[in-house]
Amino acid sequence: MTLLAAVTAAIGGCGSQGDAEPADRLPVGQEFLSTEVTEAGEQRPLVKNTRIRLTFAERELTINAGCNTLFGDARLDSGRLVVENMGGTEMGCAKPLMKQDKWLTDFFTSGPRWQHEGDTLTLTSGETTVTLVDRKVAEPDKSLRGTRWQLDTIIDGATASSAPGDMRAHLLFSEDGTVRGNGGCNQLSARFERDGNQLTFSQIITTRMSCGQSRDRIERSVLAVLESSPRVEIEANRLTLTSDSGKGIGFVAKS
Repeated sequence: MTLLAAVTAAIGGCGSQGDAEPADRLPVGQEFLSTEVTEAGEQRPLVKNTRIRLTFAERELTINAGCNTLFGDARLDSGRLVVENMGGTEMGCAKPLMKQDKWLTDFFTSGPRWQHEGDTLTLTSGETTVTLVDRKVAEPDKSLRGTRWQLDTIIDGATASSAPGDMRAHLLFSEDGTVRGNGGCNQLSARFERDGNQLTFSQIITTRMSCGQSRDRIERSVLAVLESSPRVEIEANRLTLTSDSGKGIGFVAKS
């Protein structure tokens, strides 16, 4: 009886272990931003106004630090991050940024040691250590309400174009369910309701000026999206409203 119980317990233990999550698993769907880079215990400054941004997908890693987007097949193996078949976009950037991209490629293809605890990810290769934190901690999502959202992108399916730098289009959502702003030429006001990831606008009112073909065209795009009950997505300081047709508008948070 004692031997049978021991065997049964052993079989049960093996079954439980087989159902456990594997230890070497990438944090799929997570994004991390660098907080510190050191070499031989000394700070290694990145190019001004840049941070290392890592995004993990299933067996894939995407890296950006202000110039080209690098990507490769990724997996964890015995406590190391293995990145293979590294490729990237081919934009021409300033020399310091291009040099930084080369350094990043060398670092991430060197099989750095992996340590992931809570919101912090630490990668170490030789004397170089890169410390990163979860993007949602480093750059929390802005609130829809109370933030001034400045239009900077017009989306048409897979194509996105920048709005002119002097574009006045913006939206400000209030706690009382009203939104005010500018469509690119005219002042606008409306009421809105949010249901999950969908916004519904009603009672949209605008002034009636014309500001030239370019501004008028952008304003028509803004109003068309607002009238379509668009999907809403907020990531860090960015707001994107997208209609079912694939047309959309992108905003950046302004203080």
